[in-house]
Amino acid sequence: MPRRLEKFGLRLNTDKTKLLAFGKRHARHSFGTGQRPSTFDFLGLTHYWGRSRRGYVRLKRKTSKKRLRRSLVEVNLWLRQVRNTLKLPVLWQAIGRKMRGHFNYFGVSDNSPSLNCFEQKIHELLFKWLNRRSQRRSFNWGSFQRYRTRHPLPRPGRIVSLFPS
Repeated sequence: MPRRLEKFGLRLNTDKTKLLAFGKRHARHSFGTGQRPSTFDFLGLTHYWGRSRRGYVRLKRKTSKKRLRRSLVEVNLWLRQVRNTLKLPVLWQAIGRKMRGHFNYFGVSDNSPSLNCFEQKIHELLFKWLNRRSQRRSFNWGSFQRYRTRHPLPRPGRIVSLFPS
């Protein structure tokens, strides 16, 4: 494999590269013996074997824990920096763009729980940082919910199916 990649001017990082038993047959055997099948992270998604609604073994994907945490930390730092510099409607539009970008990249089959978790955490961060703009609280939770319904943020909607029809 390393020699083949060298033809294209690429190298393998030996620290990050490993061989896994990662096939449908191996997954069926793992489920049958009560073991957990192996997983791996690639392009910000954790690829793992799970069961379909009918009970068949199939490949599933979800947002990698490291990428989800990194996205939330970046949004947290950004909100902390701009909470006083941007007016609320402008900040609301900017956070909407950030959420839409996250949902568009990670909106794949079987990733709805991670997207919903991201959405919930963003709302919690918004509530936290909007209330730290002065000594007085800007919102209580009820008024924050009313503002959210009047000015909705993007929801994790259209999911791209990674399975051929």
